[in-house]
Amino acid sequence: MDRKTKITAISISIAAVVLLIAFGYFFIIHNTHERPAQSKVVHKESVMAPLALLLQNDSTIDKMVSQLKKYYGKQISDKSLQTSLISLRDFILGTHPVNGKAFFYDILKRAFPDYADDIMKTLDKMDQYNRWLEDNKTMLSQMTEEERAAALWKKRRELFGDDAEKIWTGEMLSSELRKAKFKDTLAVLGKSNDTTLDEKLEMYQGSLHETFKGAPEELMLDDPNMLSKIFFSIDSVQDVLKQMNPEQRQWEINNIRRKMGIPEQQIEIMAAHDADNDQRWQVGLEYMQKRDEVVQTYQGTEQEEQLNALRGQYFNDEANTIELEEKDNFFRFKRPHIYGRN
Repeated sequence: MDRKTKITAISISIAAVVLLIAFGYFFIIHNTHERPAQSKVVHKESVMAPLALLLQNDSTIDKMVSQLKKYYGKQISDKSLQTSLISLRDFILGTHPVNGKAFFYDILKRAFPDYADDIMKTLDKMDQYNRWLEDNKTMLSQMTEEERAAALWKKRRELFGDDAEKIWTGEMLSSELRKAKFKDTLAVLGKSNDTTLDEKLEMYQGSLHETFKGAPEELMLDDPNMLSKIFFSIDSVQDVLKQMNPEQRQWEINNIRRKMGIPEQQIEIMAAHDADNDQRWQVGLEYMQKRDEVVQTYQGTEQEEQLNALRGQYFNDEANTIELEEKDNFFRFKRPHIYGRN
């Protein structure tokens, strides 16, 4: 295996470490139509909490450092490999909003003491590139394919020099291919309406292990909580759960969590949260029905007075938060109720 092929192979492997984290988080957030809630009315476990706690564990951090050193080795000086750490950095910043950058830098210093500063500079340049893409997306969309390619390469070379070719012909493409493969698997599962929950779960777990077992991202397979949340987000899974009565549905949710490897004691706690969520959704849906009646019946100041009274009746101390959300055109109970998640 030549050096270029070896670097690309290492890139693909290490990119998958962060891919499962980043894509798992992306899938959970963007398939629920959730916005970061300010209210405590609807109980919602933070989707980041399980992995945030995982990253606070010394043994987990040690294993991550060990994996990074193992799979990057002496190749970490290669900019195409350094850029693959951006998803891991962003994930850590999300789980540690106060000290995330320092925490990520500490991991880099432990894994690659001679290159930590260089990696941080490389990722800063990637941030500049991504901001430029966002700021110029309208202009780029109006260009021909050749003009757009020329503009992109000009900016890439401006930031990365000769390393631009290595970055955008290796790691970036490999990362996108891996993301697409995982997304395709979820899409197939989402349309598998002719299979049972057990069969869906078997397909899901089989795909995860086939893709990630024995690779650096195997560490992320140790977070069954996050992986189960992704599974519950699959449309066909929700379709089956919605057809069940509450008792049968909770039994199935508990069983799925159990098969995913969540401890029994935690399953009991999560089931209690599920019951709390179900009750809050019942209250919320009843409120929305009453709210529609008020909106159709009253106008102007009288309507506002009636809505304020209604919010106080259903949400007590949280009524003001609900009012602010509604003024911002956000209605939490118009979102999907995802069984096993919210």
